[in-house]
Amino acid sequence: MNRRKFTKLLAAGAITTQVGALRADEDKNQAFKANFAPSPGQLATGPKDYIGQLQFAYDHGFRAWEDNWLMRQKPELWEKVGEFAKDKGMMMGIAVITLGHKMDFSNPTKEGLAKLEADMKKGVEMVKLTGQTCMTMIPGGRNDMERNEQIAKSVDTMKRCCDIVEDSGIILVQEPVSHKMLGQEPLLKSFADGHLLCAKVNRKSCKLLADFYHEGEIGNGDKLIENAEKVWDQVGYVQYGDSPGRKEPGTGKLDLGKVTQWLREKKYTGVIGMEHGVKGKGEQGLKDLIAAYRKIDA
Repeated sequence: MNRRKFTKLLAAGAITTQVGALRADEDKNQAFKANFAPSPGQLATGPKDYIGQLQFAYDHGFRAWEDNWLMRQKPELWEKVGEFAKDKGMMMGIAVITLGHKMDFSNPTKEGLAKLEADMKKGVEMVKLTGQTCMTMIPGGRNDMERNEQIAKSVDTMKRCCDIVEDSGIILVQEPVSHKMLGQEPLLKSFADGHLLCAKVNRKSCKLLADFYHEGEIGNGDKLIENAEKVWDQVGYVQYGDSPGRKEPGTGKLDLGKVTQWLREKKYTGVIGMEHGVKGKGEQGLKDLIAAYRKIDA
């Protein structure tokens, strides 16, 4: 082989290698098919600046964002977040609108209702700037009444909240949780509990937040899809977290890959909040987190 031909082959090989590397990088950072939503500080090695974190998530293929505590930020940041999301076509997931102030929604006090009203009105002001819709709500704690009876008697309080937010387009997604909230047993503990409340309220602004981690934690890990199917008519939002451990998919016993496939079959195109920790640390932790979601997104 002459030197000129050999040099051309080397150059061609170098170009092919560069193109291959670029394609691999594009594949790595291509948009996820599902709207998985990381949260502030979850993507290791990302910048500390809030909007910088949004850009970092976008650059790694995420097309949604979730921040439980966005309500605690200043309106100036709400506006910047809304502008970024609109510009990038990024979906905004939930923010917590209220944790219920340790209220018994079945027997609310005047003071408690005033606090709820303030929370609802603040949420309305925030979504005007962020453009999001779903907001997490914890509808208070348990009393000694039978759970289903207490849920039924909590409907009027929930409707008062709906009256405040509904015209703004907010959907109050009720979250059943497997652990104590604010030091007390929650009113809603299962998908079934949340479904009962939402069905009785019967408002477009009151839906169920299906957090598969919590449903797994109460012993329903082998019935996630079965239980979700039963309550699907009231589901307004979805969150993930493997159980036990509350880390990324594949670190526990829940088959969140099958859940993702099932959600596609249900034609769910909303946000899937990544409400969990990360098992690893640093760059490797980030790679493992992204790989876990690429795997279930396949």
